[in-house]
Amino acid sequence: MNGIEYRLQYFIDKTDQHALLVDTSAGLSLGALPGLENFAQSVGAILPLADGVVCSPGQITKLGPLQRQHAGLLVRMDWNNTLRRADFVLPSSSPQRIPILTAQDALDLGAAGMVTTFLLGYEEEIEAACLHFTVQLALNGKTLGLPLVVEVQASGERVSNPGKAVELGASYALEGGADVIVVAYPGHQSLKTIGQFVSVPWLIRPTTIKQASDELQEALASGAAGLWLDHAIFSEKDFPALLETFRHRLHPNLLQV
Repeated sequence: MNGIEYRLQYFIDKTDQHALLVDTSAGLSLGALPGLENFAQSVGAILPLADGVVCSPGQITKLGPLQRQHAGLLVRMDWNNTLRRADFVLPSSSPQRIPILTAQDALDLGAAGMVTTFLLGYEEEIEAACLHFTVQLALNGKTLGLPLVVEVQASGERVSNPGKAVELGASYALEGGADVIVVAYPGHQSLKTIGQFVSVPWLIRPTTIKQASDELQEALASGAAGLWLDHAIFSEKDFPALLETFRHRLHPNLLQV
């Protein structure tokens, strides 16, 4: 077993190859997030429930040493402003994406994996930079035994067919060396297409929390490895109970925590 395979087991269950990941890193772009005002307390409540938690570099240092049965910690490797909508207090005048860590930085932080965003539908320079950074991280990650998760974000104004754009992004991520790929729900046909050509574990990011159950079921039928939830989960009234439901959906043979 190489280092990549070893660390993948920190956030992808080795018995059923399924994963429940929660991304808390959007605060890098959006600032304080609802439900995460006390980061350590809120995330601490889900560490026994999720398989992995994605943090910013600053967040990952707040969680301290974890027990083996807790979620693996992954670190966000780049910053971008595309999550900011028109009603944001400081709306974006133009899309930007900036690398903030190297693979060695991620290893030094104790991360079990790296997460980078692949932006589609923007200027060619942005997409080219995403591909270059993905390849660079994948190569360096293999040297260090640190897996790379690529989150496909097909949200630019140039996207005319979201499903096809997600397919294209998954293809770019795969060719760039991703060890895990995350895609937004792209529709039934595109799910089937992605399931046919993606040869690494891939996760679905649901349209909304309410649609997560149905979209997860459809994705699993197409070969997906699991579910990727963002910070919106912490706005739910009883988010630990909701995560518990998803956990047992993905890992039906696990004992109750």
